[in-house]
Amino acid sequence: MDFEQVKSVSVWPYVGFYSLMMVGLTVVFMGVAMMFPSLPDSFGHASGFAITFGSTSFASYKFINRNLRLFNRDEYWKITLFSSLASCLLSLMLVGLAVAGGAMPGSDTLPALAWVFVLLFGGLIVFAINAWGYSSRMGKNFLKAELARQARINTETFR
Repeated sequence: MDFEQVKSVSVWPYVGFYSLMMVGLTVVFMGVAMMFPSLPDSFGHASGFAITFGSTSFASYKFINRNLRLFNRDEYWKITLFSSLASCLLSLMLVGLAVAGGAMPGSDTLPALAWVFVLLFGGLIVFAINAWGYSSRMGKNFLKAELARQARINTETFR
């Protein structure tokens, strides 16, 4: 069977895995930042990449674990787009809470156009990280590991 002829599955459960992992990793990184207030500001920037890539890797692993294959082209673009939108919505909520709580001093002086630019640029970066994380290049490692695990289980079962 050709790679593109595989029956497509719904990507919504995996967007849910992505969102849950994103919330969980955000809470973990916020906890680490609170426990160690002496961490430099660059920790916050690096944690954003780690949160996005960790969430993408987890959702990709769950897909491969359940389906034993890589994403087809349609699934790839859907999950990349929907995961990026979920990430942007979560980020928008967190920024809104930070601004409302006064955790971002000087944020009221930024014009609306600057906020739009920041959100669009952040969304573009998240989309690029998701596109890279869901790519077949990254998924091949998960698929190889999962197929090796399945072979080991099957070998032990039939001994």
